[in-house]
Order: sequence, then C-alpha cells, then structure tokens
Amino acid sequence: METTNLPPQPASLPKLTKEQRLAQARAYASQLKFDTLSEEDLVRLRRNAYKYAI
Repeated sequence: METTNLPPQPASLPKLTKEQRLAQARAYASQLKFDTLSEEDLVRLRRNAYKYAI
C-alpha cells in the first residue's frame, strides 16, 4: 500500500547553532516597522522572536 497523501519533506537543512538562529531572528525583526506598535506589542514580538531563536 503506497502512501501518496503525505506532505513533501523539505530538503535536509543544516542544523543552525543557537547564535545563528538568534542572528536570523534579529535580522528578521530589523525588517519590521515598530513605530505604530504599542509597548505591549513590542514585548510580545520580542518574546516570540526569542522563542523562535531557541
């Protein structure tokens, strides 16, 4: 029995170090515009970025 309904697996990506993931998160965050966000929104975004990096 063949399983054809599985999603395609991405190509094997090299494992990134914690520092590399943090650098990617910082680069991504630097692209965002924060002038219209509240202080609470900034804190939430920062926490999410660190969760992604870890």
